[in-house]
Amino acid sequence: MIVTLTANPSLDRTIQLAGPLEPGAVQAAESSSVDPAGKGVNVSRVVVASGAETLAVLPLADDDPYGEHTAGLPVRAVPIEGHARSNITLTSPDGETTKINLPGAGLAPAEAAALIDAVVEAADGARWLALCGSLPPGVAADFYVEVIQAVRTRAARAPRIAVDTSGPALAEVLARGAVDLIKPNDEELVDAVARLGLATSGEADPDAVADAVRLASALVPHRVGAVLVTLGGDGAVLVDAEGARHAAAPPTEVRSTVGAGDSALAGFLLADLAGADADGRLRTAIRYGSATAALPGTRIATPADLPGGDIPIRRLP
Repeated sequence: MIVTLTANPSLDRTIQLAGPLEPGAVQAAESSSVDPAGKGVNVSRVVVASGAETLAVLPLADDDPYGEHTAGLPVRAVPIEGHARSNITLTSPDGETTKINLPGAGLAPAEAAALIDAVVEAADGARWLALCGSLPPGVAADFYVEVIQAVRTRAARAPRIAVDTSGPALAEVLARGAVDLIKPNDEELVDAVARLGLATSGEADPDAVADAVRLASALVPHRVGAVLVTLGGDGAVLVDAEGARHAAAPPTEVRSTVGAGDSALAGFLLADLAGADADGRLRTAIRYGSATAALPGTRIATPADLPGGDIPIRRLP
């Protein structure tokens, strides 16, 4: 079982443009779709499509239109007063993606406490808990730290914990959370290391892979068990107690990057559930991330979409 928490869910309206985005112009759209989203929900959507068990925990009012779009997705909704935000994604035929993210519904202290209680209950006995996405208004930057501590002290069978967030929330987790896995992209990793004031040898490297390894190695193993860094077209890097390794992305015609990083995290966790070693977890992460990037709009990869062929793993110093 993979349990996810999406503290700031969104209904994503995706508009597929007929041509490149032209600011200030009137443009034609080829299609549009509305999907339940938020990073944790995206992870759970991938897990469901794979046939594995998942439960998505999120704050959701009883009358929120979001609930109408969650058919087939196991959800534990924690009642709140506000409604989930709506995000707009514009994608063009060349794969360029423009996102407009609106503020989410604020959480009152009692609502935030109820959300933590729901996560503790849901996570008891699960294999992984994934805390994903931005935090809603009214919630302190250390909210994920509170969740982590509650799960580890109150759940009788606490799971391993993965975190996919950014900014102050990620910095708080790295300073105090001691989690098993984080999944930043390269920009989020740079920001996290800077916020922690960690000294790393050398300047920024023109090789994104080398830079990701250098920065992730400053965190492993003292602040986090492992770091999975997604690098877009440069693939992904995994740094853990055994060292660093890199997998290149397979040739991909990118149609939309929405959900690609979430899919990579889901692929990594699914491979771990299946007993894969580090190389296998990294390969599966790459396959799921690349497959989602090749799909239009906010479609999420299924096992049938995964690219075939070998994905070589390169061990790094």
